[in-house]
Amino acid sequence: MGGVSITNIPSLRYPNEGYRRVLAKLTEYYKEYPGVYAIVLTGSMVRNKAVTGSCIDLFVFLRRREFNALPSTVKLRERAYSRLGGEVCYYEGRVEGGIEFDGVRVDVGFADGKFRVCTENSFDITRDEFETTIGNLLVHAVVLLEKGKTYQQLRTRHVPFYDETLRKMRLEGTAKELEYKIWKTRWLAKRGEFFAALDALLEAHRIFLQHLFIKERKYPIDYVKWLEEQCLQILKMPALYQELAASVSGSEFTVKSFNERSEALRKLFAKYGCTVGF
Repeated sequence: MGGVSITNIPSLRYPNEGYRRVLAKLTEYYKEYPGVYAIVLTGSMVRNKAVTGSCIDLFVFLRRREFNALPSTVKLRERAYSRLGGEVCYYEGRVEGGIEFDGVRVDVGFADGKFRVCTENSFDITRDEFETTIGNLLVHAVVLLEKGKTYQQLRTRHVPFYDETLRKMRLEGTAKELEYKIWKTRWLAKRGEFFAALDALLEAHRIFLQHLFIKERKYPIDYVKWLEEQCLQILKMPALYQELAASVSGSEFTVKSFNERSEALRKLFAKYGCTVGF
């Protein structure tokens, strides 16, 4: 059985000692959970961006049988975490997804290594979170515990990037959906639906980033958060962040303004070597 002591990971910086204690407690708990073959830490703590109030983002990898048998009711989860001194967070009576331990919030996710991927419908391709899931769980993560070779085999399958046939399908899908979103931005603005046009423009912005990451064979962390960091450190494109900001900036709700902003995004798409049939 492989693993690391979370007290001896040089790259990790904790907002306070409470975070270290909670992470150690949960790692110890889940390493004995049936079917666990890896535990990874993701999110802001991995990148030393966490501050007091940030969540601990933890993912537990399970074999398929145990993954399918996970307790699904509120009461079962509540009893399990209360024994560790944690309280399940609620929102309008339903599990919100987090557990709180003395002011430290933890978001625990479970994975079986089967990542949902769409290949045909462009709308689905831009919403399946395939690249961000792999990025967060296999690439931009710290491994806290590993049993056997399953996790490394999973990484080998997807890193440095997935196969060219799938990549071509997803490039075509994201390009098609971006073309539609830019058209929709202009169409909505022409009708005077300016808030809807802004929403479509921001969606086009996100799809552009997805397409660019796929083109560059790089896995993202997110398409909305931490963009400046990702442009610099993952894509190695230091000018891109300001160009993206300029492409959606401006407060005027006019047809001309939305046409100009959507055109700026279209030009960025061409500048960074992407192609689409506008």
